[in-house]
Amino acid sequence: MKRTDYILDRMFSIVMFLTAVLFSAGLLWLTGLRYEFILYIEILFGGSFLAALLWDYARKRKYYRRLMALFDGLDDKTLLAELADKPGFLDGKLLYQILRLSDKYMNDKLAEAQAANQEYREYIEMWVHEVKTPITSAHLIIENDKNISTIRIDDELNKIDHFVEQALFYARSTVLEKDFKIEKTTMKTLVLEALKSDSKQIIGVRGRPVFVNLDIPVFADRKWCVFILGQIIANSVKYAKGDLILTFEGSTFENGCSLLISDNGIGIAEADLPRIFDKGFTGENGRNIRKSTGIGLYLCRKLCRKMNMEISAAGSSEHGTTMKIIFPYNLVM
Repeated sequence: MKRTDYILDRMFSIVMFLTAVLFSAGLLWLTGLRYEFILYIEILFGGSFLAALLWDYARKRKYYRRLMALFDGLDDKTLLAELADKPGFLDGKLLYQILRLSDKYMNDKLAEAQAANQEYREYIEMWVHEVKTPITSAHLIIENDKNISTIRIDDELNKIDHFVEQALFYARSTVLEKDFKIEKTTMKTLVLEALKSDSKQIIGVRGRPVFVNLDIPVFADRKWCVFILGQIIANSVKYAKGDLILTFEGSTFENGCSLLISDNGIGIAEADLPRIFDKGFTGENGRNIRKSTGIGLYLCRKLCRKMNMEISAAGSSEHGTTMKIIFPYNLVM
């Protein structure tokens, strides 16, 4: 609370006081009272009024400063009304009461929204599990009756399966901590598992994986890391240029280790690099090829952040794309 703001807020009271001082001084002068006594009375009244203003300003300034400091220090701002002290002045008490009522209303609405979101997420998870059954059945039917047409249908089913899996992980990404399991593994194990799930697509673009120093042990959530790698591999396949070469290279440093995934595809425009992890952003390549949803890399960054990992990208139209995943020390053996 600034002094100037407080004075402006009390300007009417100050003007009325000064008016009263002038009129009272005039009346006292008309009664024939000596100037010394008139001055003494006016100083007494003025000092009392000024002291009241200073005291009122000091207590309100102290309370609101403490309230703002509490607000700034809270991670969950909705707890402000629960933790704030009740003020000792009337307008503060009214504000405090309104704040508590507003906070209760907001928390009720938030609880309703969270319940609705939880119900929707559970429905999506159930739908994904249900839809996977006919997809698996269709794969088995195609396996028993292979021809050019069914092989093409199988490729499209693989794409559907990929998007269904993406929807499941997107739904679960908001509650990762409830489905998070750290286990002992290696970079090579994670990479091989991710490659296995996308093997047909890689073969379709005549892809060849190259492994460099992947025998690096890590503690990580295997399922989520494989999904992240799968999204990166799928992008490399989608934007392949000629025969695809996928290079996976591991390295260690003082505070952890990193995994580089490089391809020789069409790369990423320099102007698009700062935004490729934004939700819904497809970039120049996505607009040209029209296969991008702008969700895959957004999910990768979201999951990495929740697991205290980092992901970044580099690339150009001449040298393809390189994705870098950093496993911090607390996820490294």
